[in-house]
Amino acid sequence: MSEAHGSLIKSPKQLIIMVFASFFVPLIIILLLMVFVNNGKRVDTEASAEQLIKPVAQLNFKDASAPAESAAAAK
Repeated sequence: MSEAHGSLIKSPKQLIIMVFASFFVPLIIILLLMVFVNNGKRVDTEASAEQLIKPVAQLNFKDASAPAESAAAAK
C-alpha cells in the first residue's frame, strides 16, 4: 500500500532530465506549430509589398505651364 503513492523520480539524474525535458519539449512543440501554421502562407513578399505601396507611391507630375490637352480632347 505504501508503494502506491511513491515518487516517479528516484535519482538526481532523472530529476535533471525531467527539468530539461519540461522546458525544451514544449518549446519544440511551439516552434513546430509555428512552422506548420506559417507554411501555408508562403507568398512572394516583394510582389505583395509592391502592390500595396504602388497606389500610394505613384506620382504623376505634369507641367503647369503646358497647354491643357485633356480639356481640349474632352470637348
